[in-house]
Formats: sequence, C-alpha cells, structure tokens
Amino acid sequence: MFKVWIQEEKVDSGFLRDTGHHLAIDGHINNIYYINAQKGKEQVDDNREYLTNFLIRQNKYPLYFTIIGYEEYDELEEILKRGGLKYKLTLLEESRPYWTGGKSLTYRPPCFTIEISDEKGLAYILEETYWLPTQNEFYAISTTENLYFNLEEVMEWGKKKKRSAPHFKSEENSTFVTIFHDGYGFYLFSNEEKYSSIQNLCVNLPSKTDIRQINDELVNGGWD
Repeated sequence: MFKVWIQEEKVDSGFLRDTGHHLAIDGHINNIYYINAQKGKEQVDDNREYLTNFLIRQNKYPLYFTIIGYEEYDELEEILKRGGLKYKLTLLEESRPYWTGGKSLTYRPPCFTIEISDEKGLAYILEETYWLPTQNEFYAISTTENLYFNLEEVMEWGKKKKRSAPHFKSEENSTFVTIFHDGYGFYLFSNEEKYSSIQNLCVNLPSKTDIRQINDELVNGGWD
C-alpha cells in the first residue's frame, strides 16, 4: 500500500521557478497537483513505481516521454533500442559545459522524444530511465505532443545564461507530468474533467493508494 500526499498547486512565477528548468506553459491549465508516494524506505523507487501504476491506471496511449540526457548519450539510446521503442533525437540549442581530459568543452543537450504505446513499454522506460530525473535532468510525460523548447536568456545564480526552456502548450483534454526534485514525486498538470477536483483525482488513483495528506490537512491517521 502506498501512503500518498496530494498538494494542489497554482501556476504563478514562484511555482514555475520551483519546478526548475525554466518551465513555461502556453495557455491555461485548469488543475495542477503534486503527488508524493511512500511505501518503504526507498522513496525514489516508491515514487517511480507509483507513477508507473498511476499511468497504467489511466490507460491512455500513446504517451510521449521527453528526456534530456548528458553529452554521452549512447547508453540511453541503446536502452531505447533494446526496448524496441519508437523515438526521435534532437540536440537543443543551448550549450552546456563539461570537462574531459583536463579540458573544458561544451555540448548541446540531447533531447529524446519517445512514443509509448502500451503498458509494457511504459513500465520498461520508467524502470530504465528514471535515474535521470533523480539527477534533476528534464523528464516529462504527456498525453499529446505539446512540448517544444525555446532558447531564452534566463538568470541562474545571479548570472544571465541562455537555456533551452521547455514550453508546454495547454490543450483541451490533455494531461502532462513532470518529475519533482530528485525524483521524489511528480507534478500532474491537466485540463481533463477526471482531474478537475481533488475528489475526481482520488477516484482515478491506483487501487493501492492510502491518502495520508491533502494540502496541509492530515487524513487517515496522517503519517504515523
């Protein structure tokens, strides 16, 4: 059984800043929730498993995963090929620094867009690639192809830098997910009726869900 915390969120500059990666939303999103799940001592694995169960419960395909990798991305590409997954690879416009052989070089981040068509592929990709968002690389899942990147000048640690900022285009009856810091839970963004309230969300959660907190209110005995 998963002990779950649900937090309702609102889109504003502070929220978008806290999600990281200079995320932007083009249009209106009706509902946003932060969902965190705990079952044992390994919270990252717990949240990966719960996200898998949640998406399987929704049974809505295809799903589109967008994953940003590192300068060496052969291993990630091999994972996708080994799973027989349909994907496309592009290089983002921004330049990132890295060190090799005592030299400072730059690379353009590889962006993989993967189309998942069934439960088997869904479980596989989350099992094999969830380590990337635990290192706070960009990782998103959407029910539509509604994501693009725009090179923008942003502030990081008091300095102006150019970054490829992810933009989600809000669409009717669409839902997308981003991963919380270090892989501890996920954000659910949706314009679908089935997520239009806490009550509607709860009836669409996996069966092995024990809700312990909603916003600031402890329920079902809290976290004891």
